[in-house]
Amino acid sequence: MPFAFGQQPAPAATPPPATASATTPVKVTDAGQAKGGEAELLRLAQQQGKADTAIVDWVLANSGPLKGDTRAGELRIAFTITPAEGWWDKAGGGKLAWHDAPDGNVHLRIFILDLADGRLAPGLSVRATLVDANGNEQSVPADFGWYPLINAYGGNIPMDTDSSYTLRVSVDALQPHHVFAVSEHFAHAINTEFPPVQISQDTVAAMSLASDTSFAYEADLLKPANAALSAAITALWKQSLSGSERPFGDYFVGYALDFSGLVMPLPGAKLHLKKMVDLSGKDSVRVVVLPRDSHSGRFIPGLKPQANLIAADGKLYGPGELPLTWHQWLSHYGRSARIPRKEVYKLRVHFEPPSFRRWGRQSERFAVPADVEFDDVSLKPEANPKPDAKPEAKD
Repeated sequence: MPFAFGQQPAPAATPPPATASATTPVKVTDAGQAKGGEAELLRLAQQQGKADTAIVDWVLANSGPLKGDTRAGELRIAFTITPAEGWWDKAGGGKLAWHDAPDGNVHLRIFILDLADGRLAPGLSVRATLVDANGNEQSVPADFGWYPLINAYGGNIPMDTDSSYTLRVSVDALQPHHVFAVSEHFAHAINTEFPPVQISQDTVAAMSLASDTSFAYEADLLKPANAALSAAITALWKQSLSGSERPFGDYFVGYALDFSGLVMPLPGAKLHLKKMVDLSGKDSVRVVVLPRDSHSGRFIPGLKPQANLIAADGKLYGPGELPLTWHQWLSHYGRSARIPRKEVYKLRVHFEPPSFRRWGRQSERFAVPADVEFDDVSLKPEANPKPDAKPEAKD
């Protein structure tokens, strides 16, 4: 299932080389030191982390002098400050509204990666504060936003006074239902403070827009990230009862269905399905949904997908709203439900357009809801051939 751009960006010149960050994360666990299925799990996560880390390193190397990069607890946290950005926002009726960049502002992006494998950490609650040379504190935006090439937390910041500024970043602990099969991970809040940087409007005005710089090299830089995500989704499908993906407008929507506690175990683990039989005639089934951008192939955080299984008699089953879940090797939306063992179901997935800002003119995406149905979904493994092809690309 090799990923490709649904709509290819214009060809770009060869990207300028990235310079390695002084704090590029060292992997906590080496896949070569692990055994069996654990080694394969680590390899899948580290493939994605290597691609995400390379993109962040490239961004830091090509975003001008106003930046920082550090390790804090289980996280690598980096930031850039560039010219203020315009953005797209939901306007209702399947439309997006454009907002011009405000005068007298700069733009802050905060990148947060898991030090265990280098992957971007989605769905976090982040807070940020700027402190000027006189000790005056200013709370600054740190919401998740969609960008060309790679997403970040942050936003535009009013900047009236040239000064030396210190950035403080706080990341709240993840709630237990947001973490699947990982105990103690992201269980504690993390706070960090960067060394001061001198910010002046003249310096910022001389830089290029971050969205323009990123978009110019998106097609080349995303290839390794798409290949790594492809490998993880393929591994998920191969060990699930059922799974596939199909296009819908700006989205690719994929799913996987498996018995709770067995979906996404250590790769290579044997699934003892006979032990899951319940005298009630129902099985605890986990439904996983993976929405991606049909333009770039990237996973889309910030959604609230609804998923339900419809039996042949029209009766509705299923988990309903699926929370965003961090997993050892594949972030996803997922929840378990008790499902009767019938031969065939229809899986219906719905989600509204995301509420996050789409930064930059190139990010005019996700204006309408998605409604996708998958037929012939079964709890019988032999009835579900494993998919191995990507959805058809958009024209």
